[in-house]
Amino acid sequence: MTPSTSTSSTVSDLSSGMSSSVDRMARSAHSAVDRVAETASTAVGRVRSGVTDALSTASDKMQGLTSSRDQWVDNCRQTVREHPLAAVGIGLAAGYLIARWLRS
Repeated sequence: MTPSTSTSSTVSDLSSGMSSSVDRMARSAHSAVDRVAETASTAVGRVRSGVTDALSTASDKMQGLTSSRDQWVDNCRQTVREHPLAAVGIGLAAGYLIARWLRS
């Protein structure tokens, strides 16, 4: 065996060894990326579900508050219609108290 043939086979062996190492590292990296992507996908799904539930609950609460406010306003209107003089008296008393409070 000549020195040039020996050098060629050594370079070829090193090249194929490095190629297989690079291939193994690439497969490992690909596998790791797949695991991370799967974990992230699961986490995003859980967050999305939580946000959807929170928005639904907030929407329900908002509808309840709007309904309560409308009922309260309707009750106030009915009371003013039933007792107009008392409503005017209460309004005047409240205005007087607020004016006194703001002057001090």
